[in-house]
Parts: sequence; structure tokens; C-alpha cells
Amino acid sequence: MSTLEVSDKNIESQTGNTKSSISWLLKLLSVLIFFLIAVGGLVRNLDAGLACPDWPLCHDKIIPHFDVQIFAEYFHRVFAGLISLLTLFISILIAKDKRLRSMLGQLSLLALTLLISQVILGGLTVLKLLKSEIVTLHLAAGTLYFLIVLIMTLRAHRFGDQPHLFTIARDRKREDPSGTWRIAIGASIAVYIQIILGGMVASNYAGVACPDFPTCHGMWWPGLDGIIGIQILHRLGALFTFIIVLGFAYKSLKNTELPKHIHNKTIGVVALLIIQISLGIGNVLFLLPVALSVAHLVVAEALFALIVMCTYEIRHFQLR
Repeated sequence: MSTLEVSDKNIESQTGNTKSSISWLLKLLSVLIFFLIAVGGLVRNLDAGLACPDWPLCHDKIIPHFDVQIFAEYFHRVFAGLISLLTLFISILIAKDKRLRSMLGQLSLLALTLLISQVILGGLTVLKLLKSEIVTLHLAAGTLYFLIVLIMTLRAHRFGDQPHLFTIARDRKREDPSGTWRIAIGASIAVYIQIILGGMVASNYAGVACPDFPTCHGMWWPGLDGIIGIQILHRLGALFTFIIVLGFAYKSLKNTELPKHIHNKTIGVVALLIIQISLGIGNVLFLLPVALSVAHLVVAEALFALIVMCTYEIRHFQLR
């Protein structure tokens, strides 16, 4: 065997290892971002958002003296920093490989842009003393960042060994005679908007603006003024989301052409939806216990992720 052939084989082996590493690293990053969002919810529910009143230091120290609130906020910052470094490392690996760039390059740049926005919004959250608009934007951008990394993970898992197939799949004629894919996109958007509305409720301390359910202070329509209005918008959003997600589930399960693993995920979506509604009602009736409040955010993000997975898999199944 010639030296040139050996060199070519080594290059192919290194390229294959890079693709395998990217797929694994993106899966890890997706899980870590999901966990980071949960930690952010815990910080908010512990009223620890200003436990470190300065940024990027904490009480003018790199490592401060800890109590529960300071530790929660400090851990959130350190964990976010590690995720930032991992995102940058993955982006460098993608940029160095031509075929990976064609498959993941644009999404990688978008993820980095959202990451930078998150760092800025995280700092502003502290410096602007938990201003509700900034806190809500922080959650909205963080969930978008999670979405982009999740799509990158799904794409790398599907095309990682043969990224040239991504170009072939992208160029195919897009048809959706059953409408399942379109309603799945609608359900994904509805859940995302509902997450933002939930962020508005939390950042405006409107979680118990209506202490009863399904009425609000004994009224079916108390109006949309003040924090009560924010709570009512969240409830209306929940109703709309419930309808469209159930519509997606009905379409998906009725579509006998879809494979069993998509139907199984759809059943998981329905289960998470029921759990989420129960947690929302429980938060009102039990006056926002920390565990239930954090669980409400975690299940919302899990529901969003699972619907996105369904949407992606339905789309690619239809493009086979």
C-alpha cells in the first residue's frame, strides 16, 4: 500500500471520528441546555436572581461565600459558562470540516448568535434588577437556543455518517398530503409561545394573581388589566395550546403511514401535556410551591422538545 493511500485512509478515518464526536457532543449539549433551563427556573423560584448583585463577579469575588440563594445563582452562571465553552468547541469542529459545515454550519452560527444574546441578557437581568421584559427575553432566547441545538442534534444523528445525504433530502420535493407536518409545526409554535407567556407570568410575579381555578377571584372573565391580565393570557394560551397539541396528536396517531416510533413519541406528547396542565392547576391551588413551579417549566421544555422531535421525524419520513 502506498504512502498516499495510507494518508487518504487516515484522513477518512479522522473525518468519520469527527462526525461521530459531533453527534455525541450535540446530544450532550442538548441535555445540558435542558438542565440549565431547569436550573434557571430554580434560581427564579428561589428568588435568587439578585443573590449575586453584580456581574460577571459575585459580590466582587470570583468565588463568593455561599448560602442557598448565592450558590444557586453562582452555579447557574458557572454551568452556563461551561455550556458556552462546549458550544464554541462544537462550532470549531463543524467549521473545520467541509461536509459538516454544509450540514450544520448555518445552524452553528445561529446557535452562537443566540448564545451571545443569552450571555448579554443574563448580565442585563442582574444589572437591570430583574426587569420583567429582560427576564422573559432571557427565557425566550434560551428556549430558541435549545431548539437550534436540538435540530442540530437530530440532523447530525440522521446524516452524521453520510452528510452528503442531507443535500439530497433538502432538495427533494416537499409534500404533506395528510397535513400532519404542518399541524406539528403549529403545535411546536404554540408551545413555544406558551413558554414565553409562562415566563411573563413568572417575571411579573403573576403566578397567584388568580388564586382560584378555573375562575379568577370567582369571575370567569376578570379582564386583561395588570398582573391578572397576564395570568388570564397564560390560561387562554394554555387552552389554545391544549387544543392544537391534541389536534396534532389525533392527526399523527390517525396517520397509519407513520412508523411506530413516531406514534410512541406522540403518545409521550399527550402524557406530558396532561402532566403540564395538572402542574399548572397545582401551582395555582397550592400557591406556587418551588418544586411544582420548577417542574412546570421543566415539563414545558420537555413537551416542546418532544413535539420538535416529532415534527422533524415526520418531515423526514415524508421525504424518504
